[in-house]
Amino acid sequence: MSPSPEPTTAPRSRYSMGSGANMARSLFVVLLLIAGLIAIVPRVGEVRQPAVDAASVVAYAVKESGTPLLFPADLPAGWTATSARFSASIDRLPTWQAGWTTPSGQFVSIKQAQGAGAGWLRVATIDATVTGTVDVGGRTWEVRTDDRGQIHLVALSADRMTTVISSTTPTDAPELRTFIERLTPAAPAG
Repeated sequence: MSPSPEPTTAPRSRYSMGSGANMARSLFVVLLLIAGLIAIVPRVGEVRQPAVDAASVVAYAVKESGTPLLFPADLPAGWTATSARFSASIDRLPTWQAGWTTPSGQFVSIKQAQGAGAGWLRVATIDATVTGTVDVGGRTWEVRTDDRGQIHLVALSADRMTTVISSTTPTDAPELRTFIERLTPAAPAG
């Protein structure tokens, strides 16, 4: 028997030898691919919440509760309702609440409940401290300021309806005054 020839192995590529120059070239190609991916992936500059139909929520709330809830009618262009709901809230009280973004990008909200107690008011105003009063829209509002600097205007009507207007604007801001002056009783859903 003749000895079997040993299998010959292909010579190793000099690129697989792991030189520093080869490693640098590979790293450059990988970084170039990553930079290309970063360049083509779109980035969001601003996140906007879609507008909600706060008018239909308050109309439903008025129909269900039989209470005269307030709604800012005919706000000027640029106001966007971003949230609205009517549900049992603190102390299991049915609460109407909604929020708007103002034309200048600030936030204004309304919360209303009939027969609200101290616990409901404490939560609705985020444990805000009473800092004074202000007259707006034909009413005197108690001004409360929370730890973040947000203001809460509180009014109690003769029928025990508690209204809280919260805002990131100061109490003398025209947008806040516009919101309060346009508050009118909402009509119930048909």
